[in-house]
Amino acid sequence: MPPSPRPPLLEVDNLSIAVTLPGARRVTAVEDVSFSVDAGEAVGLVGESGSGKSLTLRAILGILPPGASVSAGRVRFEGKDLLAGNEAELRNVRGRGITMIFQEPMTALNPVVRVGEQIVDAARGKRGWSRKVARAEALRLARHMGIPDAEACLSLYPHELSGGLRQRVMIAAALACQPRLLLCDEPTTALDVTIQAEIVALLASLRAELGMSLLYVTHNLALLAQLCRRVEVMYAGRIVERGLIADTFAAPSHPYTRGLVRATPDVDSVVDTLVGIPGSAPPLGARPTGCSFHPRCETATNACRTGDFPLRPLGNGRASACLYAERIGGLAGAGT
Repeated sequence: MPPSPRPPLLEVDNLSIAVTLPGARRVTAVEDVSFSVDAGEAVGLVGESGSGKSLTLRAILGILPPGASVSAGRVRFEGKDLLAGNEAELRNVRGRGITMIFQEPMTALNPVVRVGEQIVDAARGKRGWSRKVARAEALRLARHMGIPDAEACLSLYPHELSGGLRQRVMIAAALACQPRLLLCDEPTTALDVTIQAEIVALLASLRAELGMSLLYVTHNLALLAQLCRRVEVMYAGRIVERGLIADTFAAPSHPYTRGLVRATPDVDSVVDTLVGIPGSAPPLGARPTGCSFHPRCETATNACRTGDFPLRPLGNGRASACLYAERIGGLAGAGT
């Protein structure tokens, strides 16, 4: 008999997150989100600001901000439901199991502790190494990150480093724990494009070298295509499309994904015409009925304005929440 397929490293099932708005009104910010990440795989989570991407990452790690809480669903890591565990069990998962890189390193790094000590502390706390071994590992990681004059750099405080170097230090501290899954919450947004490309290339090489899994949140499709194999497209708190990146970006089957692709510069094109998505994403507590994207959609019909539009399979690992997915993506059965 062939061996049974290995279960995903991470499984997010029907996750919903509620937040409190001014006036103590509770609304759903993330609704019925499901996806998985296999061992050694890189998956992207893409969407505009406010789509619920960062909340989803924080729910996985159990670090939702005040006023936000999981209202439904499960998050399983290596088969164990993280949402059913207590804080002590979650602390055991954070670091060696799952580590997160945040968007702004100055909010994640301690401003009054030298950066080298922060990497050392991460290694000692999660790996149980001696200070001597942890210091050697911190220096090795810093050099591996391409940090110039690593020994001198590690003696500095965060404010004495450039944004690119701070980001590399934060990645080194995350990797010192040797996690099996690395969560990345738009870690290159505040950096210039050259540094962005360097950080993404570094993450790709480290993932391949260490065999770790990656869940990368961004709104930048070009960076995502360099790093990930599969993509989950998120809009207004829900997953609206999924599939292999090459297939999804070449022939989007949801109007929102198509809009993101059209708004992304193509460096291979001599004449590059960008088309923005009209309007803006709906605010929390004011999402329209029916498909949440229909007020901004150029192909919406009356049928899009009422009812529910869950993801439905399209074949070859693809899925879309659009009523007219086959027609939009030029897929088989495009007569819908």
